[in-house]
Amino acid sequence: MSHEIKTRIEQANQKALSFLVEGQPVWTNVLYAREVVPGFKENMLLHAGPPLKPEQVVAPLKTSLCGAAIHEGFATSIEDAWDMIMKGDLVLGSAQDHSCTCGAVMTISASTPLIVAEDQTSGFQGYASIHPGHNPKTLRWGSYDEDVEKQLCWYRDVYGPQLGEAVRRMKGINIRALIARTAGMGDEHHNRQMAASLAMICDMIPPLLGSTSPGRDQIINELVVNDRFFLHVLMAGAMSVVEAAKNIPMSTLLVGFGGNGHVCGMQFSGTGKEWFTIPAPLILGQMLNPKWTEKDIVGQIGDSTITEVYGFGGLASVAGPSYVRLTGGDFAEAQRRTNNARQVCLAEHKWAPIPWDDFRGPPVGIDMRKVVATGIVPTSHGGSVHKDGGQAGAGSMPFPMECFKQGLRRFSEVIKEGI
Repeated sequence: MSHEIKTRIEQANQKALSFLVEGQPVWTNVLYAREVVPGFKENMLLHAGPPLKPEQVVAPLKTSLCGAAIHEGFATSIEDAWDMIMKGDLVLGSAQDHSCTCGAVMTISASTPLIVAEDQTSGFQGYASIHPGHNPKTLRWGSYDEDVEKQLCWYRDVYGPQLGEAVRRMKGINIRALIARTAGMGDEHHNRQMAASLAMICDMIPPLLGSTSPGRDQIINELVVNDRFFLHVLMAGAMSVVEAAKNIPMSTLLVGFGGNGHVCGMQFSGTGKEWFTIPAPLILGQMLNPKWTEKDIVGQIGDSTITEVYGFGGLASVAGPSYVRLTGGDFAEAQRRTNNARQVCLAEHKWAPIPWDDFRGPPVGIDMRKVVATGIVPTSHGGSVHKDGGQAGAGSMPFPMECFKQGLRRFSEVIKEGI
């Protein structure tokens, strides 16, 4: 590699990295997908991970897609909805390709109320659906029936609008400031965000109490029992920051990561919207039912890995060692995961210092060159989805090395094409 090309890569990476490190994601509103998502069409159904064809859809995602179609009034049954999808009357799309994120097997459709986050340093926005709490039977986990439909309607008509009103009254919620406030309280912010959730909920209760909505008490009750509420807020915030770091020529930084149950894929800043994929690996760890095994789960699915692109989750393992315990590890393993990530990242979030890690912040800015050169891959945290729907467990998996290799090969081709 010539000195000139190396210099251009380093400059491009510093530009992309500046967005990741200096971004100021703020939760500003709650709006419906049709109102705010770039390029969204009324008949679109957005899913997690890379784009996929209908015949590649795994069972729980099929239920979620069809349930969303029924909710929107496109169909009256799962069978009719699936027929419309197969015919192309309903269009499937990758959420991350539309600045959105889907937790697990959630489907974003036209009337889905979305958390709107804006990176106030760049102006880019990111979106995520609202976390549905601990109810095991939700669209997010691949379930759909009359109860799920009632929940979707309540989120659309009451919960989403009222949360939006509260956030507007607060003039927005600074996501980065909230993480900084709760640093050192045990969150790794992908699979454990108890401290951040409770801190955010405490901030939101006063404006919610000022509401005259007849559903006010139910809204507050829904919030206070959901210690994972912050996850989707962070997903929207991370997406807003990552959007700013995308499509920077000559940059080798990771800017997209997610799975759809069929494949798991990555995107890199200097290679545009192209996805580099492998068959979706399994997320292994503790099962919710001791009778279940890895044969009962589908491959990695969900966009919550965008939190790891932003430097949290598995990269911040040492900040949340109690979650690492669920994956079969101990504190030494938590340290190892974060230290491994440091070796392939270009910076750290100094604004979120971890007291028991010598006040260092989580590493951020995964460089595919470093991953391929060292053979070190970070560890990804995540939940597993049961093949029949519902959460199966929680665990971890290695970031897929092959995706980095594919990305680096394509990046080399892009450089040659530009010379």
